[in-house]
Amino acid sequence: MADGDAQPGPYPVSDALPAGVDELDPGLNVLVSGPSMSGKRQLVFDLLAPDSDAMDPVVVMTTDDPAQRIQTQLGDRGVSFAPDAVRVVDATGAPGDDDPAIHRVNSPADLTGMGVAFTQAVEQMGTPDRLRLGFLSISTLLQYVDSERTFSFMHVLSRRTSAAGYLGVFTLDPSTHDEQFVNVVTSIFDVVIELRETDGDRELRVRGLPGVDTSWTDFPH
Repeated sequence: MADGDAQPGPYPVSDALPAGVDELDPGLNVLVSGPSMSGKRQLVFDLLAPDSDAMDPVVVMTTDDPAQRIQTQLGDRGVSFAPDAVRVVDATGAPGDDDPAIHRVNSPADLTGMGVAFTQAVEQMGTPDRLRLGFLSISTLLQYVDSERTFSFMHVLSRRTSAAGYLGVFTLDPSTHDEQFVNVVTSIFDVVIELRETDGDRELRVRGLPGVDTSWTDFPH
């Protein structure tokens, strides 16, 4: 985003979140937090590509699923992106072709490489005024990098997203980390969307949005 440009307008999220949350402000960083199989990955893609009327450029940084799977998951949503409007920073180390839309990093342990790849992805997209960033996932990153470096990287990345007026969506499985780390990393984010399963039913609550009820509600996805 060029210096002096106004912040972009809000980011529509369609029906991805409970009633009353139709859009998210530019510059917000959202943490989607929940255990495995709670629906958080689908929710991330709902926020990145909610419908055909919200076709913002997207960058997905992945430490677990390889780029081709990310591309398939976005393509399966039926959203028609403009040419060159999707980039994947693939830090899984999985082999692949020379697709110019994929920026490969050898390992999640290479935080510098991931940061450079993100910058390159945005620049190759023309440094758009609007962009949705997905990060999958902080929990996988922690298998390769200690908690202090992970926190520092998340802090820098989220601040870059905020300063540009982008929308950042990150995932975390809190059940695999100690409570202290979960509390510390959660403090980075403006909004926290928590998912859980109770008696076979999925539930969701949103914290950090003014005027939004923070109680648990059904999450049928």
